Amino acid sequence: MKFRFLLTGLLFFLIALPSVAEEPDYLALLARESEIKAIATVAQVYRMGQKSDGTFTQVTFKRVYALTPFTPKSFVGGCKILDSNWQKRIEGRVYFRPKRGQKVFVTISTNGGAITSLTLMNPELNHIVREEPNRLSYSKGHATILPDDS
Repeated sequence: MKFRFLLTGLLFFLIALPSVAEEPDYLALLARESEIKAIATVAQVYRMGQKSDGTFTQVTFKRVYALTPFTPKSFVGGCKILDSNWQKRIEGRVYFRPKRGQKVFVTISTNGGAITSLTLMNPELNHIVREEPNRLSYSKGHATILPDDS
């Protein structure tokens, strides 16, 4: 009887375990697999349409340095932004805030597709993208730098 009770308790624990585990960061997976990874300047920001969960925005970038082959000189990506007080943030969604003239490291699924990460450039990130791209990691729509292994 006690063994059956213990076994039932263990079964319920194992069933509940995946619901407690953290949900995978799908945007990070998409960023790693993106066709376009580049240092770029935001050339244009077009607001396409507003909804209660944000404004769909099309962003045109001018390539400064490409990490992936066949990255065009100018490319486009789409994202959601919150730009009105009546819009509500949806839990789990990543919102970006691109502004014309910003120098960024951007990953886009494919030219004209979704922006999978957007990170403002700084001297350290510039060095890592150009010299040690294997130290880049992605999380929740941003690129981060992994510690040096040496």
